[in-house]
Amino acid sequence: MQLDPTAFDRAAAQARSYVASGALPTALLAAGDRERVLAIRAFGEGAEEDPSLHDRIFALASITKAVAATAIARLVDQGSLDYRDPVVKHIPELGTAPWRERITVGHIFTHSTGLPQANWATYGDLALDGVERLEHAFAGEPLYEPGTRMQYATLTYQLLNEIVWRRLGKPMSAFLAESLFEPFGMVDTGFRPVDPARAMPVVDHPMDTPEKMERYAQAELSGSGLWSTAADLIRLAQAVLAPGRLFRTETCRLLTEPQLRLPMLGADTRSHRTWGWNKEEHEAFPQMPASGFYHGGATGTLLWLDPARDIIFVFLTNRWISDNAQAFATLACLYE
Repeated sequence: MQLDPTAFDRAAAQARSYVASGALPTALLAAGDRERVLAIRAFGEGAEEDPSLHDRIFALASITKAVAATAIARLVDQGSLDYRDPVVKHIPELGTAPWRERITVGHIFTHSTGLPQANWATYGDLALDGVERLEHAFAGEPLYEPGTRMQYATLTYQLLNEIVWRRLGKPMSAFLAESLFEPFGMVDTGFRPVDPARAMPVVDHPMDTPEKMERYAQAELSGSGLWSTAADLIRLAQAVLAPGRLFRTETCRLLTEPQLRLPMLGADTRSHRTWGWNKEEHEAFPQMPASGFYHGGATGTLLWLDPARDIIFVFLTNRWISDNAQAFATLACLYE
């Protein structure tokens, strides 16, 4: 499916309207396919079009989860990790109760570990290291039996950091760089802005001082801490969509197809998560095709992949919000 320039213009007008209304401080939208970037536009102060924003570095928030999951899928593909592995196989110290021994690596990605957790925003303030930090964060009784419910949990992704350290002897930052960033030309992605001069300040970010933001970066939160550009995210998506480039077809299927539709804790709806991405419907995108998958972030960001139509869509902005309605409504314009 080729990108309709008229549809992209409609999407750009939609994104601009959010900046004009004050709902968003900036808005960048970009579209690509498996081979190239097809279009990019951005709107800044006064809702004026601003090409200087095209290569600015944005805080991704939870899009980080999909990036980390894609790198972990490479370990699965190599046979050195399995989604069905009990987490205690890799971190024995966490096996302090029988229910903890039933938590698998896959449960991390489907947000179904049952682990109680500390507030992620204070995680970087803990004066602990390694397993001590994990034990502190996940102390307490289970919220539910692992694998039976879904409750969105950013902090449980830190278990992946510890698994990577134990298996490979390297921090998550080095693992992501070697697995994804360097091989696929993602030169502007990291747990800190690689060029601070191009970093977009995040309005209302919980880490509201330079000291807090530095602790946040040091924690290497693999569920929320990456910064990146539209170009880098399109490069990642192109690698995911290219058969055999990152991993075998079967591994790609495991990464991008939904697992059990678990009931959400305290709600009447069910989750629709893959082992790293999301396929849950959003009311702002009623025509969402079953072929697509995505991840959003609390900064208003969105990365969308539709292999059937060969569409990659990126939406970047820089206000700490909890909903991705503006991003999805902008994406919906491409499908009208």
